[in-house]
Amino acid sequence: MAIFQPVIAVAGARARSLSPAAQLALLLLAHTLLWTWVGVSSRSNFDAPGDMVEAYAWAQGWQWGYYKHPPLSAWVAGLWFSVVPESHWGYSLLAAVNGAVGLAGLAWLAREFLPRNWVLLTVALASLAPGVTSLAMRFNANAVLISTWPWALAWSVRLMRTQRTRDAVLCGAVWAAALLGKYFSGALLLSVLATALWLPHWRVKLLRAPVLMAMAVFLLCMAPHLAWLSAQTLGPLQYAHAATGHETQGESLMRALHFALAQGVFPLLAFVAMFRSLAGPRRLQAFVQAVTSPLRPRNEALWLLAVLPIMATMLGTVLMGARTASVWGLGMAACLALLAAHRAREAGAQLDMPRMWRTLAMIWLLVALLSPLWWYSRARLETPAVTEPREELALETQRQWRAQNGTPLKWVAGTRALAASTAFYAGDHPGYWSLWNSSLETPWVDTAEVQDQGGAIVCDKTDEDCQRLAEAWSADRRELSVAKSAHGLHFSARSYWLYLVPAQAVNNNP
Repeated sequence: MAIFQPVIAVAGARARSLSPAAQLALLLLAHTLLWTWVGVSSRSNFDAPGDMVEAYAWAQGWQWGYYKHPPLSAWVAGLWFSVVPESHWGYSLLAAVNGAVGLAGLAWLAREFLPRNWVLLTVALASLAPGVTSLAMRFNANAVLISTWPWALAWSVRLMRTQRTRDAVLCGAVWAAALLGKYFSGALLLSVLATALWLPHWRVKLLRAPVLMAMAVFLLCMAPHLAWLSAQTLGPLQYAHAATGHETQGESLMRALHFALAQGVFPLLAFVAMFRSLAGPRRLQAFVQAVTSPLRPRNEALWLLAVLPIMATMLGTVLMGARTASVWGLGMAACLALLAAHRAREAGAQLDMPRMWRTLAMIWLLVALLSPLWWYSRARLETPAVTEPREELALETQRQWRAQNGTPLKWVAGTRALAASTAFYAGDHPGYWSLWNSSLETPWVDTAEVQDQGGAIVCDKTDEDCQRLAEAWSADRRELSVAKSAHGLHFSARSYWLYLVPAQAVNNNP
């Protein structure tokens, strides 16, 4: 790294010459560009389960909710790809921008507690947490909380301080946005309510007009989704219920402890950057106070807002037997970073801004250089994120359809991740319809129209249910063998079943 020291020093000096607002903008821009590059250079496919292409497929039908989750992640994907080309860089940019929006919300929140230089440190620390970096690159219903939770907290604190009408309106709107991202945001909203009930100077404001207005705006924004939800016999509530009650109390307790531990381990790199950014004779003591701050209860809003969501998640995991995943805490990293920075300043630490910028520049450079190497290491191990030919399968499916019919491919179904990937990657961007239960999973699709226009069904060879259902649509089954080639490496071919559904409108035409 010694050869890069002059570059790092110059970059740090240039950054420090800017105003605090310009430095924040520079940090957010660098974060966005870096993690867009990581998304492009470290993978050849999106996530193996298909969450990212699932959000894209859902976005083809604008709904007030979807059978697994509330609608925000699909809405964001749909709006984004209405202006950005469907591509790896496009989706990587979306994931990175989502993180930057959350960091901007954290800056807004931190201004309620810290001076500007410490706000910058807070954002810098949060930008190094996996919840805003590597884990955030898988854009889905969990990742969308990264951008909504900090703003929900920021406007909650601001409303309690200002009691202004416009803050009430915005507060209610961002509360709704958080819950429309994922019902798990209920842990955040309950934590805000518990904080308001616990703190006397917040409690006296609960029944005042601004807070009541915020609640009214929240309910107004949620009303269409709640009306949609009440009409569902199978939907997100049933999907969520299916994920609970399947573990023993001991297993649930271990899962809850694992969740809490993960939230403490995730920011290890951020802790290193914090230690290097602190200065003064009380540096070590301040660092210890910062790192251990979640374990030191305080009768204050900041500690409650940072820690109560974790405690609520742990309690819900134990009581409901939920299969809580550590990635559910992606939205929690922001407030934990703020709590740490606040405690370090409170303990008497000073800031070494030149060292903070040099540390950031060094980490950014290392990540940028290691990202392609991470791709090559997984290529050697032949992991699906690198070697599975999903884009190639989509293009070959489209080619086969066009060769036989001479028209654009209109519809695609099959194994969910493969079919949604085909909808994303194929140049025709066919509509996705569910092979299993279209009225539940893709209610915006008229299956009679699918039969008239025809389409393709792509099945994994191990997916016997897909093959059984596909045979009811088409007897034209063919084997596709496709392989991925990237960065000078050629990977083993994989085989899939392709069913071409004939276009009835064409076949019935005299």
